[in-house]
Amino acid sequence: MPDTSRLAAPAGFDLIGEASFTDPAGLFATVRDESPVFFYEPIARWIVSRREDVERWIGDFATFSNVGNFDPGAVPPAYRHRIAPELLVQGIVSLDPPDHTVRRKVVQRGFTRGHMEALRPEITERAHRLIDDFAADGSCDLMNAYALELTTQTICALLDLPARDEAWFRGIRFDSFRVLAAAQEPIPEDEVTEVWDRYAAAHERLREIVEERRDGDGSDVISVMARARDADGRPVLNTEWIALHVTEIAAAGTDTTAQLICNAVMFLTEHPDQVAEAIADPGLWVRVVEEALRRRPSAPFVSRRATRDVEIAGVTIPEGDWVWFSLASASNDPAAYAEPERFDIHRPDPADHLAFSKGRHACEGSPLARVEAQIGLGVLFERLPDLRAVPDQPLDFAPLAMLPLRLSMPVTWTPPTEPARPGPGPRSPR
Repeated sequence: MPDTSRLAAPAGFDLIGEASFTDPAGLFATVRDESPVFFYEPIARWIVSRREDVERWIGDFATFSNVGNFDPGAVPPAYRHRIAPELLVQGIVSLDPPDHTVRRKVVQRGFTRGHMEALRPEITERAHRLIDDFAADGSCDLMNAYALELTTQTICALLDLPARDEAWFRGIRFDSFRVLAAAQEPIPEDEVTEVWDRYAAAHERLREIVEERRDGDGSDVISVMARARDADGRPVLNTEWIALHVTEIAAAGTDTTAQLICNAVMFLTEHPDQVAEAIADPGLWVRVVEEALRRRPSAPFVSRRATRDVEIAGVTIPEGDWVWFSLASASNDPAAYAEPERFDIHRPDPADHLAFSKGRHACEGSPLARVEAQIGLGVLFERLPDLRAVPDQPLDFAPLAMLPLRLSMPVTWTPPTEPARPGPGPRSPR
């Protein structure tokens, strides 16, 4: 390891500080020019922040590998008979081609753009049912009453999970992030047993479900993965791999999209004129979602390990060192965007951002995230047009640098005086 003293993080740089939770992209506003590549001692990672560098390297798996993103030693000994450490090394985020290519192709069969578009009526009805529960109240915690429920119920439907399985599924959302990030941000000692108990139990239940669907004809994501066969008629994915990939979907397909919905509400609270435009022209919700993704990606970093010494912006990153490429910084780089800090749904190329990463490891669930967020925001403001985030609310985030999850979001609105749609519809489960 070289002497990194002159390459250390700029003074005051803190990935789990107030400034980072308030605006992850803003944290890099001065850093990007002064120190485009630096070593961040608290997590022993190099951080790369300029758009041109991030875009150049995140797709180069030969130079920056995903292998090793999970440390098998992070599985506590007491749980290794339930979850083999070598299994978690084979998560989608920890593979390079060709293994990654094979797995990704199978997983993507359940997340095609056409399939996601076909879900629009169901997601729309689900959004209305959730709003029916709190519309008359005038206030709620939007994250937990709406955003997380909308994304969780949608993923449960995609996986065709029965109602009795929804309780543990809700728990696995956050646990999956914590387990898969444990190599880089260890779980606090007093929480290890609780997290791993839930995580192991979820894996065991998922393995049962996979075996039940091996020879079925269901169209749900689990069945699609379980039925996939190679040229010799053998299953492409074994039972343990499918269970692992479902836990990844549980996290990536729920929390990140819920974060996107709430992030968009935060930006729209500051720009009521753009809310009015989107309500008047619902086709603009596509642009609202893309601009929210650009301004604040739900996952602000991607993690890679250098396979050789490589120079970026005049700094040599040694072979074997870990690098975090900042998607939040790259998507707000003034070299690529005019006034990047300005939230503007009329940017000429709204999807020109790196919020879903790029290349082979671009998020396979992005079509679902986009559809859910567009519908979730459109229905929300159609029903509650003056909904706004509560000003000066205390920051409430899980202290994870890799994925700073907003845990709650208070909002208020004027309660409607009459139903916004015909009939109350069935109420969502509490």
